[in-house]
Amino acid sequence: MKTGLAAIVIGAVALAVLGLVLVLLPGPTASFGWFAYQPVGDFGFVGGAPFVPASRLWGLGILAIAAVIGAFATGWVLGKGRGRRESEPRSVVDRAPDE
Repeated sequence: MKTGLAAIVIGAVALAVLGLVLVLLPGPTASFGWFAYQPVGDFGFVGGAPFVPASRLWGLGILAIAAVIGAFATGWVLGKGRGRRESEPRSVVDRAPDE
């Protein structure tokens, strides 16, 4: 493994670890809340998209980037193993005999 490829792999692993840490961090806790009275009596809460902390979104994005870099490095390694094969020159063209 050459230095450039090793740096790419190390960078991808570091990004994956950082993304995993950000995804697994607990979300922030609410520092306020309505518990004694109902502030708006004529409003019914309709649940929308669940709250997702910004750290989790960043972590998922970084994990996706690490996966793309890892796929690139894997393709690079697999592609380098396949060199151009020199075929033997053929004087006769292979084709079916005329009937």
